[in-house]
Amino acid sequence: MAEVASLVSAFASLLWPVLVLTALLLFRGPLARIVRAAAHREVEIEIGGQRLTMRELNHQQNELIQDLQRQVSTLRKALDGAGTAPAAPETAPPAPACGEPVELPAPRPEGEPFAVLWVDDKPETKALLVEQLRGNGVRVDVTNSTSDAMNLLSRRRYRLIVTDMGREENGSFQPDAGLELLREARDTGVDTPVVVYCMPHNGTQYGVQAHGLGAVGVTSSAVELFDYFQRFGLL
Repeated sequence: MAEVASLVSAFASLLWPVLVLTALLLFRGPLARIVRAAAHREVEIEIGGQRLTMRELNHQQNELIQDLQRQVSTLRKALDGAGTAPAAPETAPPAPACGEPVELPAPRPEGEPFAVLWVDDKPETKALLVEQLRGNGVRVDVTNSTSDAMNLLSRRRYRLIVTDMGREENGSFQPDAGLELLREARDTGVDTPVVVYCMPHNGTQYGVQAHGLGAVGVTSSAVELFDYFQRFGLL
């Protein structure tokens, strides 16, 4: 019963993204026609502090919809099999991997700044996610390097840090840049919770190390990232 209850709870946590993305699905056709009509003019709009073409906006919406569909499909299969699956033997829990939930720290004090630091060398690809936060009154500071992030952390306080894993640093690509940010934050005494939002293969390769360095979550799913925002009172 506990397993079923946890699955139902997980399914319920998807309800608000379902409502949002259902709206996107309803307007998907009209949006596609607008994109085709505006393509030759390279129409741009500002979202989440980034300038996006209509094609880029449509691509991000499609990715969010596909992610939601995968999440719902996975939960439905789990719910269908929950009543007949045999109980798993009690063993020591494995190290959390990409996308697996971890126990979050206690809620931050009421006076904690309502702000997020987002570290990504391609912030335009996260514009819709940033816009979700800003639309809810959250200040989002976006930077593209570990050094700039540490500079901001030395001057400001945040409720949450979101970082990618691999990114350009000092003119070359660093596949584990997210780990370096976690190390520097830990070594300088920064206790702000960190969620690594990265490609699935990066989460598989570096997820255990990220958790070992203090990340509260490692995920490639926008739906799971929204869940972290909710758990930290940002949405």
